[in-house]
Amino acid sequence: MEQWLPLFRYLLASPAANAAAFSSSPLLRLPHLAPPAVALLRLLLSPAPTLPPASDEPRAGILFKTLPPFLQSQALSFLSSSASLLDPHLLRDLTIRILSATPRQYDIWVRRSARHLLDRLPMEEGAGSVASDEFSDGFHEPPPWLKEAAARTRPVLPWLPLDCRSVMTSGMHVVDDDRRGGLGGLGLESMVLDQDEGSEMQEAWCIPPPPAPPLGDLVVQRALALQKEIVTVESILDAQRVTKDLQDLCVESRNAEAVLSLVQPWEADDDTLRVLLSNLVLEDDGMHGKGPALVLCSVGLPKLLDLQRPASSVLISAMLDLCKRHPTAAVEAVLFPLVLRKGGLNAPQCEVLTHVVQDCMHPLHVTAFCHRLLSGKEQEGRPICMPQHHENINSQLVWTESLFALFYNILNKDICLTPSTIVELISVIHERASQFSRSLKFSNFVLCFVSKCWHECKVQKDLLQRAAERTNTVLTKAILAKLRSTS
Repeated sequence: MEQWLPLFRYLLASPAANAAAFSSSPLLRLPHLAPPAVALLRLLLSPAPTLPPASDEPRAGILFKTLPPFLQSQALSFLSSSASLLDPHLLRDLTIRILSATPRQYDIWVRRSARHLLDRLPMEEGAGSVASDEFSDGFHEPPPWLKEAAARTRPVLPWLPLDCRSVMTSGMHVVDDDRRGGLGGLGLESMVLDQDEGSEMQEAWCIPPPPAPPLGDLVVQRALALQKEIVTVESILDAQRVTKDLQDLCVESRNAEAVLSLVQPWEADDDTLRVLLSNLVLEDDGMHGKGPALVLCSVGLPKLLDLQRPASSVLISAMLDLCKRHPTAAVEAVLFPLVLRKGGLNAPQCEVLTHVVQDCMHPLHVTAFCHRLLSGKEQEGRPICMPQHHENINSQLVWTESLFALFYNILNKDICLTPSTIVELISVIHERASQFSRSLKFSNFVLCFVSKCWHECKVQKDLLQRAAERTNTVLTKAILAKLRSTS
């Protein structure tokens, strides 16, 4: 066993055991042996010298069981780094026996390393039925408390079955603690839940808001007067005064949506819109938490829905500033309406949404948006917009080159998509490959998707390969080569 001491010392000292790193050092090469990973696998599958030859102990694990748990985990990681060069049947035999043993026999990190190694192996016929039998101990099952919560509550997020009421009641304390540094500066205030956004989520998923009161005659007259005044503003001071009057009218009427629909502030010029976006604050209880979303969809969104050329920097900077402060409202009143626009997303709109995603959103916001857009129920994808703009928005996605470009930019932000979202995107790629066969943006997205989600793509590699073969761009060969390398 002396010849194995350099390898065992390496496994004990390395935070991430890697066969290539070990082999690259001339001082650590094992003399008169096959490559280290091959030789180590043979050693682990050999009978322990202390056990009699007639022992009934399973062959795959006799010597392995004599190692301490940390060394077992490191040895499996070492084998995983060279899995493509090893006999998959021997590796599968070793990992299955570890995972099928009782939990007391192996440390949880050993079992996790074994599972990671098993996932890297190519699928074989009957492997699915074997796996279902081998993992009957519930290693991959959610804990009982999470199952119980999922059965009796409606989830805040589709993959997180927690009661939204309990989240809302504690949301303000979480945000305040984080702003004071109590949570180590994780930036939860940018993720969820300040008061207005928490109320908005509560409205969407838990408690419907009470109906807004109708507008009185005096409110209607003041709103119509503001409608005429807002398009004739000539100075910043006039714009600030009109904004204050509009805010007061929205709060007094307790029906801000109806007031904004009458005033139509989106008809103003970009300088006035900038003042409105920066100064119009609708956070009173009468807004039912929809204040920031109403500002976005009544002031900025209509300009973006009609956008055919790059938007002015004046408007975009004001939009981004508001989206940074209210990312949940931005998802509902900017991302969803534009992505679901009739006629599909165009290039200038894609550029705006890319800035919103990259500059204003926490990765969890973007993950949730993609999940709701592609895998959620229809009611979960309903955007917030003014009544005048409902006719400009579809209930179904229209796939365009710019929409694929947006998803390319999302993937480049290193967003972790949910499994159901990945499955839906694979289906879209297969269905749209012929339609976008010469589109460089589509091919660019597919290459990025395969590169970022290669582990999930292995399961449906044949489907993606058939789709890639129907494309005809300079990236086609690169996509096919990437797919072949994922096996």
